[in-house]
Amino acid sequence: MKVVITYNEISDIIEKRLRIRPDFTTIDTNTFKASYKPGFLMPTITIRFHINNISQDVISLSYECNTAAALMISGAVAYLEEKIPSGIEVNTGQKQIKIYPHRIKQMEKVLEYVTLSNIVFEDNTVNVGLTIA
Repeated sequence: MKVVITYNEISDIIEKRLRIRPDFTTIDTNTFKASYKPGFLMPTITIRFHINNISQDVISLSYECNTAAALMISGAVAYLEEKIPSGIEVNTGQKQIKIYPHRIKQMEKVLEYVTLSNIVFEDNTVNVGLTIA
């Protein structure tokens, strides 16, 4: 099964919840770039994410970013750890993120029926491959 999510849909969700609208760009099938310009005189904040590996239990990502983004990530880590305890690990020193879908309460029910098999970035979309359990 394939689920396609457009970058525009993701931007809409983020804008609705956080009142900021990031731009997304595909670099290659495993890498995308997220950028946001907070204000006229402020520099653009850019983060480049790369999927290193996907298994049934773990999604392993790495990221590259400028100093402003690194500071934002440090703040976001504290928020995520509170909202998703043990479901996500972020190593800001090595710029690594590990997501454990089975440990995320909001994903438990879905993962009874499907398993994540891959994530591929294409022009303006994220393609998520799911296998029926």
